[in-house]
Amino acid sequence: MGSSLDLIIVGVYMAVLVLIGIAFGKLVKTGGDYFKAGAKGSWWMVGSSMFMSGISAYTFVGNAAGIYKAGWSPFAIYLANVSGFILAAVFLGAWYRQMRVVTYAEVIKQRFGKTSEQIVAHLLVLNGFMWAGIGLYTLAVFITPLVPGVPVQGLIIGVGMVVVVYCTVGGNWAVMANDFVQGLVLIIVTIIVTVLCFMNAGGIGEFFSAIKSSSAASDLKMITPIPDGQTFWSAKYGLTWFMVAFVVQFFNQSSLFQGVRYFSAKDGREARKASIFAGVMMLMGLVVFFVPPIYARIFLESEVMAMHELPAKAVEYSYSVTSFQLLPKGTFSIMIVAIFAAAISSLDTGLNRNAALIIRDLLPAHRKLLKMKPINPDRELVLGKITTVIAGGVVIGVALIYSTIESASIFDVMLMVVAQLIAPQVTPLVLFLFIRKVPRWAILSSLAGGYIPSLVFWAISANTDLVFSYQQKGLCVFIGGVVGFLIARLFWNRVSDEEREATKTFYERMEKPIDFESEVGSNSDAFQLIMIGRFALLLGGLFLLLLFPVHTVAGRWVILTISGFVGGIGLLMLLAGKRIQKKES
Repeated sequence: MGSSLDLIIVGVYMAVLVLIGIAFGKLVKTGGDYFKAGAKGSWWMVGSSMFMSGISAYTFVGNAAGIYKAGWSPFAIYLANVSGFILAAVFLGAWYRQMRVVTYAEVIKQRFGKTSEQIVAHLLVLNGFMWAGIGLYTLAVFITPLVPGVPVQGLIIGVGMVVVVYCTVGGNWAVMANDFVQGLVLIIVTIIVTVLCFMNAGGIGEFFSAIKSSSAASDLKMITPIPDGQTFWSAKYGLTWFMVAFVVQFFNQSSLFQGVRYFSAKDGREARKASIFAGVMMLMGLVVFFVPPIYARIFLESEVMAMHELPAKAVEYSYSVTSFQLLPKGTFSIMIVAIFAAAISSLDTGLNRNAALIIRDLLPAHRKLLKMKPINPDRELVLGKITTVIAGGVVIGVALIYSTIESASIFDVMLMVVAQLIAPQVTPLVLFLFIRKVPRWAILSSLAGGYIPSLVFWAISANTDLVFSYQQKGLCVFIGGVVGFLIARLFWNRVSDEEREATKTFYERMEKPIDFESEVGSNSDAFQLIMIGRFALLLGGLFLLLLFPVHTVAGRWVILTISGFVGGIGLLMLLAGKRIQKKES
């Protein structure tokens, strides 16, 4: 399916990403610049980065597999993301920015104390490695059939090394800048593939008519009917599955774990605008991420099943098969670039975020425990880069471990991981924003309330033949976490005056608007617009080179559309940056 042209295009694209990292490395002077872009990120850059950090190759592999099997049922996950962005636009975005910190562990330390900070920080670092690893692995899964002869392990190592290079050079500035440029590519390519699905089906109406008349019609409903022999709580993709999936993902999307992106915004107002921008982009994803896998189920089932000897693994190629079959000859390499864009975005987020946690929170505590001197602030930047390299090695290792799993469905595996491992962590990281009169140990009682049922389910499953559904596990874990947090509320009257005052100060600070000029200083809006505009223009120009190997009229129209969109946005940004620069001078 692949060609040497695909590899050349991907190689050039990755070289551009490294150049972007080097260019934005000019803005990195301190640890704060490296880990949160100096809190000078414009709303459009922060918003696109938030959107892209939630999209990875897993979207086109794992989620696509779920959509292929269950149709519109995974809509719950994307709907929860949009709902989370709406809540952030109203409250959370500004609150997170106004916490005035570099890492989320610092928030936990201020609100819940040092012990809680260290426990949660260690858990969050593990989460970061896990998600970055799955992003790298699913990228390799998507690419492997398209580049025959290249082993998945080689792809994992090669791509991982490129991400490490530009994250190390440019820090969070490079992450956000690349996310915006990659977002442009991802948006236009997925829109084109979706339009082609409708066109090849005979139109939008014919597409949905084909679903209704298909033998898979019942499977593809948003709420799947309960099969014979199963119950309301055991059936996959039914109403209870949909509701639990929505709640779990809504808490994940709204939690402090995701709120770290807002730390880079200039102020609360910019954070709100960033959330609205990300929400609009995610709304579009409700169409472009669903239509191609469903098209594959209806029209390309035999082609998908031919991709792997195991049906559970074959469905993971549904999006790539649709793209390969429908995109004009010679243009599929652009789809590969789009998947690279999605995968690399989640990878760079995991690396930069974990490096910040390790340097700002874990390492100081470990050095203190070992009676070593505190880290010199002047060395924080260098240590951050070293840590990013080491973190990259860990992520590559995690991805290699995932590559050894042969028979399990990555979609179902990750659902269980989120429900049993992630949900206990994110539940208190949302509740503390609204239920404020709780003692510092509330986060620990909530973690215990969530992890106890999770461990019980694991123990029973490991030692008996009993099987529990996703919704049974997810609901019990969620309720346990909420109850654990609410129990702590009953002990607020026993909290010391000192802790009450510290709690009051924390929330007052969180609700106090940012004074950008006095707290941060000068902005870099013009530089951001000009540099990203130039790189978008460069990328748009590079896409035009595909006109030479592509000889079909349809293929050339696809190339011109992508090049025009990416280059056009780049030109507008460049002109806007020049205007700002002229005013400032």
